[in-house]
Amino acid sequence: MPPHLKLVFCLFISLSFLSLSLFYFIKIPSFTYFQQSAAKNRPVHVLIVSSWRSGSSFLGQIFNHHNDVFYFFEPGRSIWMKLQDESSELLHFPLRDLLRSLFMCDVSPLHQYLANEGKHVSDLGFFEQSRAFCTPPACSSFMPSEDFDRAKCYHHCKNTLLDKMAEICKTYSHVVMKSVRIFDLSVLLPLFRDPALDLRILHLVRDPRAIALSRQSLDLEIDDKIVLKSEGNENITISMVMKKICKSQVDINNVANEAKVFRGRYMAIRHEDLSEEPLENVKKIYNFADLYLTKNLEQWLYNVTHEEVEDKDGIMTFSRNSSKVAQKWRTSLKFNFVKQIQKNCKEAMHLFGYRPVRSEKEQQHLPLDLINKEWSLE
Repeated sequence: MPPHLKLVFCLFISLSFLSLSLFYFIKIPSFTYFQQSAAKNRPVHVLIVSSWRSGSSFLGQIFNHHNDVFYFFEPGRSIWMKLQDESSELLHFPLRDLLRSLFMCDVSPLHQYLANEGKHVSDLGFFEQSRAFCTPPACSSFMPSEDFDRAKCYHHCKNTLLDKMAEICKTYSHVVMKSVRIFDLSVLLPLFRDPALDLRILHLVRDPRAIALSRQSLDLEIDDKIVLKSEGNENITISMVMKKICKSQVDINNVANEAKVFRGRYMAIRHEDLSEEPLENVKKIYNFADLYLTKNLEQWLYNVTHEEVEDKDGIMTFSRNSSKVAQKWRTSLKFNFVKQIQKNCKEAMHLFGYRPVRSEKEQQHLPLDLINKEWSLE
């Protein structure tokens, strides 16, 4: 090869390697940065897992009052009401699939479970618990205030098309749902492995004796039947239901601690701690969910945990002296019933830091602290 051609060839090879190097040093990092940015901008998905009468509706409202949150109240209820003859174990699977769709702002699966094929939001039970359903542009005829009147929300927004929610949902940075119908956290493992989701579990627990008292004032016959379907029990009692619920709360915590996929994406909190020190614990909850706490939210939180407000429905109370409520079971339940609950929920009480009472005198001696303050949220 002539010398001048050899020089041209060497220059060509050098430029080729230089171009290739620039591709790897510039293009690949740029692509990686794009991927990381996309992941960072991905919506945050939070699922509140709890049991009936544990204060999960109140915890849901703490998220619901945040302007960045699209809150969806108890999506599993529509499945349970539609498939009442099935067991809770079997219903885990359609519930999991529905949760995935709703986290992705896809409401279409709801149509098969709701009356009238879910044309309007009013076909969805308790839709008025969500500010997002009652806020423009979802509902232009109603503007919720700080106090958020749920009755007015229902009246003004009940004819909003359910499919409109899919579009509205996508404008929020956080999608939060709560469910009392999950007994096995391992069923949700596919959702944690889904790259489209940034899922976190907020596990709310409460003293089983307080739950048992609260259940006495509410008709949960359909739900209790589904809960105990696989047990083959026909004569359903609160004590029997509490036994299964308590076991499920222990199992949820165990799965979360054993599976690596839950690390950093699971947080347990006690209702009593949230009641006694709401501001401190809401800050921890918001930090877990990548949310900020505003001054307006702080004021609402103070009002909602200190004011005594009449509960007209007996179901969704958020404004009351929460410290009084935590102790109510001690003067309202018979000691023999308390002993039965303590026996059926022994493991859960020990795990979550609730001390048993050994006599009626201990039960009614209110200065005796029955909550282990050393129990950790971490």
